[in-house]
Amino acid sequence: MIIFCKRAVFCLGLMASVLFGGCKSEDEEPFSGIKFSGAEFYVQPESSVDITATFYKDDAADLSATVKFSIVDGSDSTGGASFGENSLATSAKSGEAVSVKVGKVAGGTVKIKAECNGFTAFKVICVGLSDQISLSDRPLGFASLGIDMSKMTKTVEVSSSSALKFYAKTGGCVIYVKGEIDMSEGMLPAEGSKSTDSTSKLDSFIASYYASSDTKYTSYSDWIKNMTNVSSGEDNYPDKNLSKKYKDVVQITVASNTAIIGMEGATIRGGTFSVRNCDNVVIRNLFLKDAVDPFPEHQKNDGWNAQHDLIGIDKGQNIWIDHCTFEDTLTLGYAANGEKWQVYDGLCDMKSTATNITVSRCVFRNHDKTMLIGSSDSDGASDPEARKISLIANYWLNCGQRCPMVRNSLCHVLNNVYASDSSRVYTSQSSINARAGSVVCSEDNWFGSVASPSEKDGTIYNGANSIFNPADFYDYAKYSSKEAVMEDAGAGK
Repeated sequence: MIIFCKRAVFCLGLMASVLFGGCKSEDEEPFSGIKFSGAEFYVQPESSVDITATFYKDDAADLSATVKFSIVDGSDSTGGASFGENSLATSAKSGEAVSVKVGKVAGGTVKIKAECNGFTAFKVICVGLSDQISLSDRPLGFASLGIDMSKMTKTVEVSSSSALKFYAKTGGCVIYVKGEIDMSEGMLPAEGSKSTDSTSKLDSFIASYYASSDTKYTSYSDWIKNMTNVSSGEDNYPDKNLSKKYKDVVQITVASNTAIIGMEGATIRGGTFSVRNCDNVVIRNLFLKDAVDPFPEHQKNDGWNAQHDLIGIDKGQNIWIDHCTFEDTLTLGYAANGEKWQVYDGLCDMKSTATNITVSRCVFRNHDKTMLIGSSDSDGASDPEARKISLIANYWLNCGQRCPMVRNSLCHVLNNVYASDSSRVYTSQSSINARAGSVVCSEDNWFGSVASPSEKDGTIYNGANSIFNPADFYDYAKYSSKEAVMEDAGAGK
């Protein structure tokens, strides 16, 4: 596996262009060709922007040359980009500006081609997202290759756990989430409680489950006291059926062709999204908290490990997760054997044939094992190129590890911010961690007081000469500063 870092060379306004070559060393020939300037990479919907293409011969600008501009066939997803009076082609003197008008589709892109004296260069212009989420918004990254909102034909509004579960598994729906939904139905303790704390409803849940058993437990604390005094050197699952019964309450099973979008302040607490064997899923603008597994399993020499993720993707494709905030709110308690009572697994994990997935402009906060891509060295090993993931402009705050941890995948990690502050609970063990069979393009990310990217346990994907270039798959933009990423990331933005 390999991590390779690409540095932005040409920055224009907010963004950087993917255009015309890199830095020239002293041994290289003088540059001849076309250089673009002007126009921010992100522009407002239906706006006009000026771009300039200058022809250079032996490092000298030739302002007498004529440059022909055109929109690359099939590249316009903005909804009607053009030059001047709705023209798809125009000409200008080298160094003179031309005006490009983009369409209204947020997230759309258009590729401009410039030609002069046998040389060609390209510039991508992207339409930024507006203040309000729209069903016409397009995803960034790999998800842009397959998301199709037209297949979501029914619109509903939900404010209860039962309604959310029903419509999510129905498929073909755009689901607007209103208010705060507690998927645990009152079984979770208040935010800020310990992971071993309980509620009367959780105690009742346990008492009801054991009502017909020879062994009676009437409270969560009684259950922990008697069921978790196990040796650190053994595997143990105190009660799989009890764990399954709880998961049946909190799990949100998502069907194909489903969008789940939060209205202002929408929060889902205690739930675990199962995105399994499905296609064409969008999850946006949600505060997602506390995918708690109150009944974790004990793994030999690794302590107590939970089984629920806030979002778990398994054999899913064409999935866009955008502008969500993921976080834990419970502090660590301890089991009867003295080990940490870990009730959290991942925030957003992906395994099996998960592909064409983008996680963009999200906040991941106060979590340990944050994002796993590939559950083992054998998961995806037969075709590592089949799993394609984009992580774009996310903010990882106080996360311990797996940001992400990647196996057997092509993964583009672009413009992510990694940071910690005085409130952190977990020591930073790893940020980007590339493992068996993975190729990670780590591009223009910002690493604060966290662990550096690392390679472990594998070899370079497809041989030493293999190169993964995300631009071969999709056009994309770059933020120029970590402040811009932090300001834009998370729900409610």
